[in-house]
Amino acid sequence: MKDFLAVRPARLRGLMVIRGSFSHINAQVEAALRRVRPDIDLDVIDLKKEFKEDILGQLRCLLGVQREYGLSSWSSKDMLRYRLARSQAYYRAASGSVRDRFDPAEYDFTLQTQSLFNAALPGIPNFVYTDHVARAGMSSLQGQFGAPSDGWFACERQIYAQAEHVFTFGPKIRRMLIEHYGLASERATAIGAGASVLPQRPVEISPERYARRRILFVGVDWERKGGPELVEAFELLRKRLPDVTLTVIGCSPEIEVEGVEVLGRLPLEEVAEHFHEASCFCMPSRLEPFGVVFVEAMQFGLPVVSTDVGDIASIVVEDETGHVVPARDPAALSEALFRTLSMPDRAQRLGAAAKDRAAQFTWDAVAQRIASHFPGEPAMPRDELEVAW
Repeated sequence: MKDFLAVRPARLRGLMVIRGSFSHINAQVEAALRRVRPDIDLDVIDLKKEFKEDILGQLRCLLGVQREYGLSSWSSKDMLRYRLARSQAYYRAASGSVRDRFDPAEYDFTLQTQSLFNAALPGIPNFVYTDHVARAGMSSLQGQFGAPSDGWFACERQIYAQAEHVFTFGPKIRRMLIEHYGLASERATAIGAGASVLPQRPVEISPERYARRRILFVGVDWERKGGPELVEAFELLRKRLPDVTLTVIGCSPEIEVEGVEVLGRLPLEEVAEHFHEASCFCMPSRLEPFGVVFVEAMQFGLPVVSTDVGDIASIVVEDETGHVVPARDPAALSEALFRTLSMPDRAQRLGAAAKDRAAQFTWDAVAQRIASHFPGEPAMPRDELEVAW
């Protein structure tokens, strides 16, 4: 293996392996790496695009899914999509395509986002940046799609075993890697994520803003993001705060409740304006590996009310930047919203603290944290780049 702790050469060459947009995260990470490390020549390959062009490979993988999971895999598109991404056939095809196409002698490292394939090449370090591990979603997804196969878990363990370092969005997934996958603690770091929607004008932090009592929800998957519980909580809240309103962006559920406005999908610049105008952000997710949208809301000075699933409680500090409650509990959610919005000066304090905390969650900071582990001496001490969880 190359001595990647040696003095950094004049230029490094890295291969970034992605699978689709990853909720716009891949583009953000790539752009940030190019900004913070212009000395690196970075090639990018999208396995999702490669797979679409390989019809024969698709057929082999689909047959592999059926062999591994059974005929029930064809019961819905969502079921098939979920199981395909967690099948041994797809893992071998995706990982093999990287090894067959790229010569490790031409690169100093590989970096992959997500942990659905293995981008490791012989003799050079592979780095993994992921928001999720399969065992983290067992309780929520097992009833819907069934548990991943033992064969898939063996593939997933291989990803982490062969990685030089694994970067997770939040500390809960890092703990799971250590406790359930046997990864050494020094080989895993929780580095956070950045915001894709950012303020383009000064953020208002005033009692008047929070006195408007405008709740904002931004999410595509209405049910998984806890939308039904939010509506129930909102109806309870209206009995105590009759002037409160709720704006729903990103999806279009049918809601016939006074004070609720459903806007559906909007361009990012319009979403930013709604962040500016809101008084509180609420997305009470039932399942959420990390939740970049919470980081975005905090950038706009919004107190956040959400649930304690995934790493949300690591982002939102209870009674400091917002409140977290148990999932699927409308009564507790309504009470947390009341505590947040009933006193504008208190909401202002929470919002100001949220904005301050969000400063460490940027894509450039993420890129610096990842790049500090690349071959050569880090540009600055790693401990200075750590997230204050």
